[in-house]
Amino acid sequence: MARTLRQIIRRRLKSEIGVVHKEHGGRLRVCLVYPNTYFVGMSNLGFHSVYHLFNADPRVVCERSFVPDAGELAELERVGGTLVSYESQTSLQQFDVIAFSVSYELDYLGVARTLRLAGLPAFSSERGEQHPLVIAGGAAISINPEPLVPLVDMFVIGEGEEVVAGLARALRAGAGDRRTMLSQAAELSGVYVPETASGAAAPQGVTRQYATNLDKWPTCSRLLTRETEFGDLFLVEVTRGCGRGCKFCVTPVCYWPLRWRSVDGVTEMARGGLAQRNAIGLVGAAVSDHPEIDEIARRIVGLRARLSVASLRADSVSPALIEALAKGGARSVTLAPEAGTQRLREAIGKGVSEEQIAETLGRAAAAGIREAKLYFMVGLPGEGEEDVEAIPSLVRRCLKAADLKRVRVAAGAFVPKPHTPYEREAMLPVKELSGRLRAIRDELRGERRVVVALESVNWSYLEGALSRGDRRLGPVIVAAEKAGGNLAAWRRAFRENALKAEEFAGPRGAKWEPAWEFIRSAHRAARQRSPAE
Repeated sequence: MARTLRQIIRRRLKSEIGVVHKEHGGRLRVCLVYPNTYFVGMSNLGFHSVYHLFNADPRVVCERSFVPDAGELAELERVGGTLVSYESQTSLQQFDVIAFSVSYELDYLGVARTLRLAGLPAFSSERGEQHPLVIAGGAAISINPEPLVPLVDMFVIGEGEEVVAGLARALRAGAGDRRTMLSQAAELSGVYVPETASGAAAPQGVTRQYATNLDKWPTCSRLLTRETEFGDLFLVEVTRGCGRGCKFCVTPVCYWPLRWRSVDGVTEMARGGLAQRNAIGLVGAAVSDHPEIDEIARRIVGLRARLSVASLRADSVSPALIEALAKGGARSVTLAPEAGTQRLREAIGKGVSEEQIAETLGRAAAAGIREAKLYFMVGLPGEGEEDVEAIPSLVRRCLKAADLKRVRVAAGAFVPKPHTPYEREAMLPVKELSGRLRAIRDELRGERRVVVALESVNWSYLEGALSRGDRRLGPVIVAAEKAGGNLAAWRRAFRENALKAEEFAGPRGAKWEPAWEFIRSAHRAARQRSPAE
């Protein structure tokens, strides 16, 4: 007999470490939702942080919920149940606030699915005083919240550390009255309330928020479970942001400016994590760019911990860091060359050379780390056939130069993102992107030490449409979810709303006004002032 969702939740709770249980009485009740499965959501450090920030207020109770996976969903719909929180198995309808943490555009579907499974109207215009207030934040929201405006009452633009405490106070002050809650929150920096932004017109401006002193805000695993991608790791954020300026990358937009945590701050979090796990995972977009990363790695290995590091930059990996990773038990290193030729890497702002990539992998192999993962994109602006053909050649050179046992090649399509220098660039047609990815796979098919994983071009194209979308996509998201959420459902939903994905993923002209222009950020202002950009 299939287990009910409540039974699954209770089983998971028994194996979790760090769960916060509070009585609901007299407190603002917030259900924090990751609009994807438990396995995916519990891998997200930002989700952990927001859970901790809300629960740091004694007058707030924050519980979690996730989108059921396929088996859980089928069972929930079979018995006619509604979605409940994890900590107390309370129906989402009974919370004051439902707060979504949205990292990825394709998870917009999960927002609509959560509202349906909770028995709530999908569109904010159809919800009243008897319904929870629906808010959303996260990386995808911070670059462009507009596709979700028809579904969500309020958005947080930027990092939660500087916003959550004030937001909780504003929501408590207006609890029980939606309009008061919205008006109170709208006064806060970084909070975007579409209802107060002159209806369908673009708002006057919202300033993206960021934490100025990372050491003030320890960011590490707050909830531990084995049922996640990083189940055996205690994650510690080392850096936030990136100063490299790759033209395709959204990291500087969401996490500008580049900030480093102190060696002592990282060490303290790692030491605390070793009470529960024997492996420390260092997280950040530019971990190897930290000016004291060698000392951080040395200290963690000195604590007799296994050590894992997120994707490295081939031009900033020191011999000392490689040695520490090897001593810490690392079996693989991850690099992201992105493009196959030096010409294209320089054109997109990814200045690493083929020699630096091969040298880094060779140094790792000499230290005993003889597996690597390499990330590439196809369809980049200015890409030609020779750039695609160069990707298998670069992989073979890495195999030979480093004498690697295995190389995992991950390749996907370039997706233009808001606020980046490439925000107006077009995605190539699906057929052409698919052909370029297949060419890479076919060329490497005979390499027994190479494993190739290709992203779905159709899903990447949909991501491109959602990332540059506007409020017209709200009904599309709801219709696609109702129809099952597969690609056929998305295509039908676009047709039913007289829209095409190509309208959003295709080229943007000079007169086109992006839906996200109202978001102010230091990064965008700096780029507009720079003649080089």
